[in-house]
Amino acid sequence: MMRLGRTARLVLGGGVLVIVFVTLFVVYARQSGEQEQLEGSLAGAQTQLTQLISGRASLESQLTQKESELAQAKALLNSSQTSFPRLEASIEYDEVLSDIADLHNLEIESMSAEEPREMEIEGIFFTVIAFEVGVRGAVNSILGMVNDIAADERFASATVERLEIVVPQAETRGEEPPEPLGRIELSGYSYGGE
Repeated sequence: MMRLGRTARLVLGGGVLVIVFVTLFVVYARQSGEQEQLEGSLAGAQTQLTQLISGRASLESQLTQKESELAQAKALLNSSQTSFPRLEASIEYDEVLSDIADLHNLEIESMSAEEPREMEIEGIFFTVIAFEVGVRGAVNSILGMVNDIAADERFASATVERLEIVVPQAETRGEEPPEPLGRIELSGYSYGGE
């Protein structure tokens, strides 16, 4: 067996210590790098978490606002549905028109209604019924009838589309001219449902 001298042992011991210290330094450096990387990742994750939490609060606020808007829209739809009667109520228009003509001493010459047709406005479906009424009588009476139609609650969902008044002339001098003829066109709207 070979004996090492004191110097050789010191050099060998110093070499071992240097290797141990270098190894410890390399391990420490790697751990420090990994720790910094983890701290950076943790800081990024915390920033994302903060953003997500604030984003969630913003989204919850928007959700509350949109739910409120939806409730308002539903209330508006419900009020619209009640102001537009169903078709069954709209069919009574001819009776009401006869009553209003009688009130103004007008003679009904003709009355017709078209077949109901479907109509959609912004996703809401309506049934539209077009009426045409021919009446004979004084011009003021015809205008009074149109005014009563516009003011009558039963025609809240109807509109007068057109009024035509023909005032005939006497055929011969001294002869009484025939009474004016009025033609009233109106459309009645009823809620068609969903």
